[in-house]
Amino acid sequence: MVGIMEWKVEKGRRVRLERDWLLGLPCQRATVPVGEGMRERARLRRVTRGARELVRAGVRRVLTQAGFPCWEELKEAGLRPVETEAFCQMLAPSLALAALRCRDRRPERSAVLLSGPGVSPALFRAAEQLCPQVRDLAVDAGEAGEELAAWLRAEFGAAVRPPDGVEADVTLCFGPSPAAGETVFRLYGPTPDLAGFRPAVRGVELPAGLDRLPLLALLWEEGRIGGERLNVLPPNTKLLT
Repeated sequence: MVGIMEWKVEKGRRVRLERDWLLGLPCQRATVPVGEGMRERARLRRVTRGARELVRAGVRRVLTQAGFPCWEELKEAGLRPVETEAFCQMLAPSLALAALRCRDRRPERSAVLLSGPGVSPALFRAAEQLCPQVRDLAVDAGEAGEELAAWLRAEFGAAVRPPDGVEADVTLCFGPSPAAGETVFRLYGPTPDLAGFRPAVRGVELPAGLDRLPLLALLWEEGRIGGERLNVLPPNTKLLT
């Protein structure tokens, strides 16, 4: 069960817990009333109370507004955020192509570097999708990366370069890496760095007030949105939903 933690500037002391839906996905919403001028200690007590009620309702993962400042209290109560790493790594090919479009670079004249501690399924899928589209592809993933490069050459007959021989237009990192490039996406850890690019979904009105990346990651994970409905917006593009 997934929960939503939100606070509203309103009168009252009681935390409201109610059943809600996210594009057909059942969830529990905890609304914490926060009065104007409320002391920090009192606000944290109410957040903690709301978190405990969510846990008692069977919630283990929770969505919040962007920049929610009370994650320590949520975690102490037994709640954790929705992980976004797998979602961002699934988007790797779309992110690379969006970055090239943003710089007016044609894929067939561009170079992409894939970097990681090994060849994960996500890195493999990104290589398989990008190899037929870009001029140069390099894989920096140890011995497994060399084996993947050899397979790509045999499968696609494409230009797969050694990582030290490519000046990358876009770098996709699937794990900690010193790799560089004009645009670098670090698609790992609890807070992936998408270099200002933002995933969006076509034809779906998303609930307002929630951090979009964990929300989209959850909806994708639960099969509520498919990859064919997702696109990537460049930095500073206004979101319509």
